[in-house]
Amino acid sequence: MPAKLVINRWRSSLKWKLISIFLVIVMFNLIIIGFFVSRYVTMAIEKDSIQLSRLILKQANLNLDRYLGDIEQFMFTLSSSQELLSWTSLTGARKAESIVPYSMIVNDYIQPFARTHPELLSLTLYNTNGNEAHYSPVYGLQLDYSMSGEAWLEQISPAGQTTYRVETSRNYVDATLNPLSLQVITLVKKFGLDGSTYLRIDIQPTLLESILKEMNPGNHGVGFLVNSEGIIVAHPDKDRFLSPLEASMMQEMDKSASGAFVWNDSGEIAIYENIAGTDWKSVILIPYEDIAASIYKIRNVVFGITAACLIVSAISIVVVSSSITRRLSKLKRFMKHTGLGHIHVPVEVEGQDEISALTNSYNRMLEDLQEHIKRLAESKVAEQQAVLFSLQSQIDSHFLYNTLEIINSMASQIRAADIEQMTVDLANLFRYTANYKDTKATIQDEVEHMQRYLHIIQTRYGDKFTYDLSVEETCWKAVCPKVILQPLAENAVKHGFETSGGALHLSVTIRRIEENKIEIYFADSGTGFPENKIKELNDKLQKENSHYSDFQRIGLLNIRYRLMMQYGSHRTRIQVGNSHNGGAEVHIGLPTNI
Repeated sequence: MPAKLVINRWRSSLKWKLISIFLVIVMFNLIIIGFFVSRYVTMAIEKDSIQLSRLILKQANLNLDRYLGDIEQFMFTLSSSQELLSWTSLTGARKAESIVPYSMIVNDYIQPFARTHPELLSLTLYNTNGNEAHYSPVYGLQLDYSMSGEAWLEQISPAGQTTYRVETSRNYVDATLNPLSLQVITLVKKFGLDGSTYLRIDIQPTLLESILKEMNPGNHGVGFLVNSEGIIVAHPDKDRFLSPLEASMMQEMDKSASGAFVWNDSGEIAIYENIAGTDWKSVILIPYEDIAASIYKIRNVVFGITAACLIVSAISIVVVSSSITRRLSKLKRFMKHTGLGHIHVPVEVEGQDEISALTNSYNRMLEDLQEHIKRLAESKVAEQQAVLFSLQSQIDSHFLYNTLEIINSMASQIRAADIEQMTVDLANLFRYTANYKDTKATIQDEVEHMQRYLHIIQTRYGDKFTYDLSVEETCWKAVCPKVILQPLAENAVKHGFETSGGALHLSVTIRRIEENKIEIYFADSGTGFPENKIKELNDKLQKENSHYSDFQRIGLLNIRYRLMMQYGSHRTRIQVGNSHNGGAEVHIGLPTNI
């Protein structure tokens, strides 16, 4: 019975599961280590040495990648600069004009790069149109040297890729113009839409050699770089530069991008790995004598270390597991409280790991939940207010339509066409707005509804009111909230005649500004908005947390509220202002689909 209780307790406790799992893993590893140390010491030491060498090799590769990546980044930055674009656009016949952009390239790009890369021998810019420039901070170049004469120029990789070359160059001279023989690593990159521009950088392998000197596992281990042709491109021993690697070793390394093997010719262990972005491999050679010397030292201390590691690991596992499960248990308790309706108490965040990120996400979820509940409550209140407002303003639609039909018949009998048309327009206006079932309409329906209203206004004011309408063809079938154009037109007519008292012209433009977004633009010839009211009104139009009661009496704000409830505050906008001729203008942007 007690054993069953212990098992049940273990099953229900994440803490003891973690402790058990970690202890089993640690003990298993220690047992395996002890077993192999006692029976296969040599194999274990060889494996550990290879692993250590791989770590050293990986660190060296990181340094090499960082170094070469820095040069690649410089080449990319320079090749995409506006100054180099200006330089490459000039032909060899316009060399005088290329002085200014080249000077800017040197000052802004090359010299800062050269100051941080003392191993730089030269930098060459070459364009097939005949324009060519050289920068060499230490040594000079032969007077007759031109990159166009390089035999390997046609073998350069396509634009965007970097070609690496190694050679002993005689293109350089000292201060007395004596030719020099220098070990050179060349990076060449072709760029431009047509690949007509070349950027060449010559560096000495000094920095690469210093990185390789750090690759010295054991007492006699050595690291070096070799290319795909089996030629050593960098070695701590300068005399090995450009010397060929033994063919049997190169054949083994060609089998995979990285690996390790025992080279039977000398008994050395070779560890190698590709260098990203190049055809080079970094290689470490470790004499077997260096490995054997460590076997006896490790044998003497391995058992003591095993016991100590087991004790320390057990203590660490208990501490770490307790830390993890304590915070998870705390989060679990708060989740239970949330299930009981307590959503206003956030969880205290401890640490900066995944559990703290989970706690932060949970707190954000609580905040979002509170916000959604608040919005839902406001939406319900707004819905009830809207229904009440609708009921208060509703009239008997059949009585209204019958009355308008009687007026229409009487106008027809006395042949009063204007009255007849006005009653038809008015009836259609009421019929359109009285249909509460449809909350959306097409731009075409909205425009027709607005035109009925504008026809009534023209009948009322005669020549004092004119308007023009421009709608892009792709906008006619676009869907938008119902009754947004006519209130804008009514607002413009009302305030335009109230403030100016004279003639009024209204311009309405509807166009598509993005694939799924249209813009509605109203502009009139009135006196415009008062300057002190524009900012105030725009601020109100941008508020996100206003109530429906704030909007129901103001046309623009009412439209803004309906758009915000339909699409969200970040997908739509309304902005007011005054046009250059002094009249008022309104911009509305809203998402839509064709």
